Amino acid sequence: MKKEKSLPKEEEISEKKIMKILRLHHIIDINMVRVFFVVFFLIALIAVLPGIRPQYSESEKRNLAKFPKFSFNSLLSGDYFDDINVWFADTFPFRDQLVSFNSYLSGVLDRGNVEVHGEIKEGDEIPDVVSGGDTTVTPPITEPPTIEEPKGPAVEKLSAIIVIDNAAYEYYNFNEKISQAYAAHINRAAMILKDKATVYDIIVPTSMGITAPKDIVADVNTSDQAKAIEYMYSLMSTDVKKVNVFNTLRSNKDEYIYFRTDHHWTALGAYYAYCNFMGIKGQGAATLDRFTQRQFPGYLGSFYAASNKSPKLAETPDIVYAYEPKYNSMTLYYEDGTVKETTIISDGNSLSTSSKYLSFIHGDKPLCVMKNPDITDGSACIVVKESFGNAFVPYLTENYGTVYVVDYRYFSKIDNRTLSKLVDDTKAQDVIFVNNISATRNNSLVSAIGSLVGEMP
Repeated sequence: MKKEKSLPKEEEISEKKIMKILRLHHIIDINMVRVFFVVFFLIALIAVLPGIRPQYSESEKRNLAKFPKFSFNSLLSGDYFDDINVWFADTFPFRDQLVSFNSYLSGVLDRGNVEVHGEIKEGDEIPDVVSGGDTTVTPPITEPPTIEEPKGPAVEKLSAIIVIDNAAYEYYNFNEKISQAYAAHINRAAMILKDKATVYDIIVPTSMGITAPKDIVADVNTSDQAKAIEYMYSLMSTDVKKVNVFNTLRSNKDEYIYFRTDHHWTALGAYYAYCNFMGIKGQGAATLDRFTQRQFPGYLGSFYAASNKSPKLAETPDIVYAYEPKYNSMTLYYEDGTVKETTIISDGNSLSTSSKYLSFIHGDKPLCVMKNPDITDGSACIVVKESFGNAFVPYLTENYGTVYVVDYRYFSKIDNRTLSKLVDDTKAQDVIFVNNISATRNNSLVSAIGSLVGEMP
C-alpha cells in the first residue's frame, strides 16, 4: 500500500523578508512623491515664466484675460484676487493645446452621436403675436423696456451648443425684454428716417431652427425660432419692411446653407435671404451665375472651438463657398483709423483653418464701402449688421451703386454720427438691418443698435 504524499508546508515568511518588502514599498512611495513634486514644480515654473503666457486664443478668436490693475476698492471687495484667478486660468501656457488634447481624449472615451457643450439656459415663454402679427402696434413700441445696462463692449457670444454626429448647433433661449428692445430700436429707426429712407429688417434664424434634426430639437431646451421671429415682427410698425426668411431657408434645408462647424450661414443661405429681400423691395435678384464662385476648403469654425475641438467635427471640415461680384473692390475702415483699398471677397486659402469666414469683407470692421461703377442712378443702401451680414452684402453690389456696411459693434470707435446723420450724408434710400436671432437676445448687441439709431428728435 502506497504511502500518501503529504502536502508541502506553507513557507514561513521571516521577519527579515517582511522588513525587506516594507523597505521596498517605502522607497517606491518616496520616489513617487519626488516625481510628483518635480512635475508640480515644472508646471508651476512654466506657469510663471515671463513671456510664455498666451494673450490671444486662435481657436476661440478672442483676446484672453489681462492681469488686473490693482486698486484698494477691488482688493477690499475681493474682485482683485478673483480677477487674478481668471487671468491665471485663462492664460495658462499651452492652453489651446491642452484643451484640444482634452477634447481628443473625450472623443476617444465617448463615441456617442450627441455631445452638449456649455450651460443650457431656460428661455422665456414666447408671447402670442401682437394683433395677429405683422400689423401696426398703436402706438408702435419705440422705447425699450428697462434692462440692466450692459457692461463693456458689445460682444457676440455663443450659447451652449449640441454636437450631433458631425454637425453642431447653437441653443437659442428667447428673451422677451431684449426682443422687445430690439423691436423698439428698429421702430425708432423707421420713425426717425421717415421720408428719408426705407427701413428693412432681416432676423436670420440659426441652424438649430432650420437644419437640426427635428427629433433631437423636440427633446432639447431650445426656443421656437419661427415663433420668436413672428413675435418680434408683430411688435414692429408697418413702416418697417419685414423680410422673414425663415420659411425660405426651411424649404432649402437640405442644401448647404449653414456650416456644420461654425454658427454662421453659408454664402448660399445668405443668397436665399438676398432673393427674399429683393422680392420685398420689388426688384429682381441677380442670379448666381453673375458671380464667380470661389472655394476654400478645410474650415473649422466657432462650433469646433466651442466644443473644445471635437474630433467628430474635425473629421469633416466645412468648405467656404464665396461668390465674388464683378467689381470685387471696396474701401475698408479699421478701428485704428486706417483706411485701405481691398477686396470684397479675399483668398480664403491663405487664411488659417479657423479664420476662413473672414473671406467675406475681411471680417468685422466698423465700415466698408462698395461701389458698382455700372450703376449710375445714385442708388445707395446702408446695411447695419453683425457678422451674419458679411456673407450677405456682396450680392447687393448688383443692385446699388454704393453699398455702405456698418458694423454697429465697432462703428462708434471711428465715427460719432447717428444713423440719421449717416443717411443724410450718404443719401442712402434704404437701411437694411441684418441680425441673426441670437443677437436679438444679447443685451450688449441690442443696446449698441440703439446707440447707433439714437434718440427721437
